[in-house]
Amino acid sequence: MRRYELVGKCQITLNHDAPTLRPGDGEVLIRIGACTICNRSDLVYYHYLGERQHCATGCFGHEIAGTVAAVGPGVSRFGMGERVFVRTPLTSGFADFALARQVSVGRLPEMIPFEQGAILQLLPLAVHATRGVRLGDRVAIVGQGPVGLMATQVVRLRGAIEIAVADLDPWRLERSVTLGVTSAVQANGTASDLRRLGADFDVAIEAVGTPDTANACIELVRPNGLVVFLGTHHVDTTVAFDLVTWERKGLRIHTAAEPTDTDRAAAMTVAERLVATGHIETASLLSAVLPLTELPSALKRLSASRILYPADTASPSHTGPPPATLKIAIRP
Repeated sequence: MRRYELVGKCQITLNHDAPTLRPGDGEVLIRIGACTICNRSDLVYYHYLGERQHCATGCFGHEIAGTVAAVGPGVSRFGMGERVFVRTPLTSGFADFALARQVSVGRLPEMIPFEQGAILQLLPLAVHATRGVRLGDRVAIVGQGPVGLMATQVVRLRGAIEIAVADLDPWRLERSVTLGVTSAVQANGTASDLRRLGADFDVAIEAVGTPDTANACIELVRPNGLVVFLGTHHVDTTVAFDLVTWERKGLRIHTAAEPTDTDRAAAMTVAERLVATGHIETASLLSAVLPLTELPSALKRLSASRILYPADTASPSHTGPPPATLKIAIRP
């Protein structure tokens, strides 16, 4: 089988003779229909492999949709030929086949093409991240990239009475408006600029992954408010906070990661229901579909992004996200 392998910093190789995969206990073998590129994790692994330890532990190519090709012992939820999407696979989706644990697999309706289905990897993540949002809450979301847009949809479904969003890119904010946000502000990510969103929100969701946006969310919420870290801090992995402010405001905090299989299963159950009933929009998040052999050019296009570089360093002429681009899907 074919599979792209990350072999060094900014180096990938298409292996035409990758080993045949066989599912083990509780595992599902998936014939890849599409794999979207993660604008954060995949790109950071690609740019920093060999320089940062965590870049060698994640799965390069983890946003997958396809059909079940085989199941291992103990798999009871899925059968041959079923259409599925995957939260977190065991092997890369930039390939003909991939393995995933049963708990990480969700059903994909016929009405959703694989290119859009792969984006649904973000949905269980957004479901778990927004678990603290309650009916009638005022919610601020900083960042309207793919994960921020997915969180925006879930927050609306949870009953937020106000959803104020911010992003550097006006093109991305146009996508937000179609998803029913209350207000959209073009902002540079600093606390002073983001004050234009408003104040005293019940929940502030950080969906970028930079020190500035993380600290800005602290200012946006009311006393006893909730700050959610949804953006992946793969580049600036250490962020300094003023703990006096945390204590004075009595803030709560949680992250997006599902720490146990119970959490993973619960988030996937909700995600499957939302997908099956047509409550999640994915078409506007898909920017391009390319064949497997075009993965290098897709990575180059998405790499024109400021957040791939530490906040205290200069980036090569990138002042924001890649122009007019959200998700790029790769098909075998």
